[in-house]
Amino acid sequence: MRITKAIERWFKIPKDPDKARVLVKHLRPGEVQDIIDQVMVQEIVYEQPEEGENPKGVLTQKNNRKMDREKTILACVTNWENFYDEEGKLMACDEANIMRAIKMIDGFTDFVGDCRKTLTEDVGNEMVAQKKT
Repeated sequence: MRITKAIERWFKIPKDPDKARVLVKHLRPGEVQDIIDQVMVQEIVYEQPEEGENPKGVLTQKNNRKMDREKTILACVTNWENFYDEEGKLMACDEANIMRAIKMIDGFTDFVGDCRKTLTEDVGNEMVAQKKT
């Protein structure tokens, strides 16, 4: 078995006057699982059983959606072009600026989500095509 190179694709932001684009990385199953492990809190609470019965565990799960969204975008956005701050200065694609984009650019989170969906579909189709050859 081999580890393959990361799959990344550029996505242009439609109707953007600055012609910005984002390089989005396809997250591998292990990378997705790492995020889930960080944002999903599971707890088993045992209820007091009736006499003669075994304790019954009740599993609860809580997902920190904000952390999930932020960690996913930080993991998959690997570069960008033509992103500017409120003063018109070019923004480097780093963790701090990606967080600023998540919080301050309307539609950025949805755009990255749509890119991830498209990329996941493309990667799946490419894998099917490779198996046929």
